[in-house]
Amino acid sequence: MADSRSVEQLQRALQRLPGVGPKSAQRMAFHLLERDREGAFSIAEAIKSALSRVNHCQRCNNFSEQVLCAICASASRDAAILCITETPA
Repeated sequence: MADSRSVEQLQRALQRLPGVGPKSAQRMAFHLLERDREGAFSIAEAIKSALSRVNHCQRCNNFSEQVLCAICASASRDAAILCITETPA
């Protein structure tokens, strides 16, 4: 068992993902630290970038890096029809 607050913090952070329990979080943390540090940095950068750049479309609630998503901003869409999403998923 790893004796590190940083490892424990990483495991707790990974457990915040849906369907990830303590054992899965431990396996992921150990994999990233032992075998795929480059992948870990890539994941960290992707999360950081998405959190700073992605918001909800003001019209339909989809994810977008702009005020309006590509669908709502499209000149070819019928503006009389609007689909509002509860969640982007």
